[in-house]
Amino acid sequence: MEWDFSQVKVGKMINIQAYKHDGFLYRQWTNAKVIFHNKRHIVLSLKGTRVTETLKARKGWIYKDDALWFIPKKSFYNAIVLFKSGIGKSYYINLSSYPIFEDRTIKFIDYDLDLKSYPTKELQIVDKEEFNENSRYYGYSKLTKTKIFKEVRNVVELYSMNGYFFNDTIIDYYLDIMFKDKLINEHKLNSYRCVHKKSLWEETDMIHNLARRYRRRTR
Repeated sequence: MEWDFSQVKVGKMINIQAYKHDGFLYRQWTNAKVIFHNKRHIVLSLKGTRVTETLKARKGWIYKDDALWFIPKKSFYNAIVLFKSGIGKSYYINLSSYPIFEDRTIKFIDYDLDLKSYPTKELQIVDKEEFNENSRYYGYSKLTKTKIFKEVRNVVELYSMNGYFFNDTIIDYYLDIMFKDKLINEHKLNSYRCVHKKSLWEETDMIHNLARRYRRRTR
């Protein structure tokens, strides 16, 4: 079924809701800004977005750091990229159902399994025990689990190939949109870019050093 996303307009504020497999609403993001929308995906800015959880009595929390949320329309995952000046990007990839849109809200089922990557840590799969427990509790179908495992492999491949939201050139494109939309200032724009350029230089230096060591050993 093709869901109608025509009302997801760039520049508008929308909400996002995550449900459990049985339809229980457990988390909501209020007032995220749409900064990009095409046939492939929706991209949101989360700075200032409030997050609340149904099972927690407190009022929730607000994104104080800049963040991009990539929501593909035909993938079983979505990804939040969190920026910290002078530190780098952190990735939170959530395995989920295909998104739908109704009542000014993007909705999806959260399937518990996550992948995370930090500036100083490689990509890792987390919450495997929660996924296994909920898989039994909610009775995830074989088809659903097959889709989830396939998407885990797809995300790992994207990471290894610097694809999609793991690609700094793509991230730069959306940082430019945030800057033009006055969601970040020039100082932050340059700061975020300098961090991943530094990371690239360090990686290049490491490869060159390894190459030099190899040449010495083979002489």
